[in-house]
Amino acid sequence: MIPEAEKKERRAKTAKPMMWMALVSISMMFAGLTSGYVVVQGDSFWVQTKLPQLFWISTGIIILSSATLVYALSCARKGNNVGLKIGLIATLILGFGFSYTQFKGWGQMIDSGNFFRENLSHLKGVNGLDYKILFRGEEMIYANGHYYGAADLALQTPLDERLKNSFNMSSGFKYVLSGLHLIHLLGGLIYLILLIFRAFAGRYSPESLLDLELCSIYWHFLDVLWIYLFGFLYFIN
Repeated sequence: MIPEAEKKERRAKTAKPMMWMALVSISMMFAGLTSGYVVVQGDSFWVQTKLPQLFWISTGIIILSSATLVYALSCARKGNNVGLKIGLIATLILGFGFSYTQFKGWGQMIDSGNFFRENLSHLKGVNGLDYKILFRGEEMIYANGHYYGAADLALQTPLDERLKNSFNMSSGFKYVLSGLHLIHLLGGLIYLILLIFRAFAGRYSPESLLDLELCSIYWHFLDVLWIYLFGFLYFIN
């Protein structure tokens, strides 16, 4: 029978490498999705719109949540259990705040006619002001209520029917990228709740912080991942 101390030592040696392997896998998945975003953008009808304003607020919230988690771990290393609890609870609240603003941001997208699985005929607003439509990477010509390819300077071949019956791939990608990130973040929220219960039970000391460190690595990774996704969508879009 393996002594408890030896079990803890083995876990301490394997837990972080396994965490990093999982994060590499997640990174590869999102790298593939963002690469697909770029490829599809240059090969079909594409809508350029501004990101929901609430996504900016989401970004500020998740950055702040990383700061509160750094505070929590710092307190734990100093044996300050009160500070640890405050930091963990603050991070949890900010995590739920991030989730809320994400859902509300999707609501802003829906209000502008950018649905997850609908065609471009549902777009709302003014072309050129609220959105721009590209075809094969080039902005379409909009004249006399019709859409034409960028090379059709003589306005001979309207593409209205093809356009209106095409799926809004741009908004679909935005839902997928932000939605998958949120799913991973919900896992972090569950982990945080578990840590809070353990903190109130007095389970942590400066010599026993592995769970807190693992959660910190995962949470900071999600922070950096969201900043990458937000920056990608802002600049590539």
